[in-house]
Amino acid sequence: MVAKPLEKADLYNETVPIEFTRALLVQARAYERDVDAMLRAARFPFDPLREDMQTAFVSREQYSRLCLELFRELGDESGGVMPDVQTPLGTTRLMALSMINSSTLLAALRRSIEFNRVCRVRQGAELVNELIVDEEGKEATLTYRLSDDAMAHQHSVLCNLGIWMRFSGWLIGQQIDITRASCAGAQPSFMAGIRHFFPCPVTFDQPVNSVTFSARLLESELVRTEHELHEFLKLAPYYLVIEPLEATRSITYRIREILGDDFYEEMPSFEELTGLLNMSARTLRRRLEKEGTSYQRIKDNARRDAAITMLSRQGMTVSEVAERVGFSDPSAFHRSFKKWTGQSPGSYR
Repeated sequence: MVAKPLEKADLYNETVPIEFTRALLVQARAYERDVDAMLRAARFPFDPLREDMQTAFVSREQYSRLCLELFRELGDESGGVMPDVQTPLGTTRLMALSMINSSTLLAALRRSIEFNRVCRVRQGAELVNELIVDEEGKEATLTYRLSDDAMAHQHSVLCNLGIWMRFSGWLIGQQIDITRASCAGAQPSFMAGIRHFFPCPVTFDQPVNSVTFSARLLESELVRTEHELHEFLKLAPYYLVIEPLEATRSITYRIREILGDDFYEEMPSFEELTGLLNMSARTLRRRLEKEGTSYQRIKDNARRDAAITMLSRQGMTVSEVAERVGFSDPSAFHRSFKKWTGQSPGSYR
């Protein structure tokens, strides 16, 4: 097969990094599936595994078709990443239908948990799946854990929680910003997959896999219809794994995009931010309160997440990281980082 430029209609200004596509094919080979046949079935114009295809573009449509083809080949909508708990073809659609007519996100998540308990196919693995709200009603935590016999797959379970949160965000029309996560497995040597879903603090070797977010979001009404779900599922692999749908991005997400990851310059004031977002101060405060956050918390989290990413790299000292995230005083950075994560920068590294 010969690579050819994608047409503008195929691109929609949304392309998929080639490594995501290659990961699907590597998984197919691991299960001894015919990769060439899968590429033909997914109407792929080239072989992403070829060395000269490193800079080739893959559209969201192509990626989604290939992902769905992998599911069909394996008979598992989890893509074979959790062999101890499989997801038969059609399960995702039925669970989504069970959620979509709920009145609130809380009701939808409860339905999904019940569906998960009843309809997942377990290969001897025990499944723990709960939604917990703290005593003050500020934070909600969704947990999902396989038995100790399936420890090798706990990282995949955590990433599936990230996907679950992205779909829940689509249901309510805004991204759910996860404030922290935990993994029941050990920290992997390669963190890119987990960081893709969780730019927040992630702790390892914990009792359960979990994601924590603002409990206020549980009161949110669902805004999607069954017709919208039908259309969404065609490109669900792209929207749930690669990039959330534009309309589901929260005001928190939009502010984070404005702040970026370069903190040498002073961050915009609240008044400047309202102008950039083209909304009144009152409206912005109300939107942030609905999402259970504040502008100060978003700024702190932006610095925190950038610091976590930099600390995971080789060759940067703690002092250099402190300067890169806007702290002229390293001791102030140490205090703030410990407040954010419960650990000093050196211990976290």
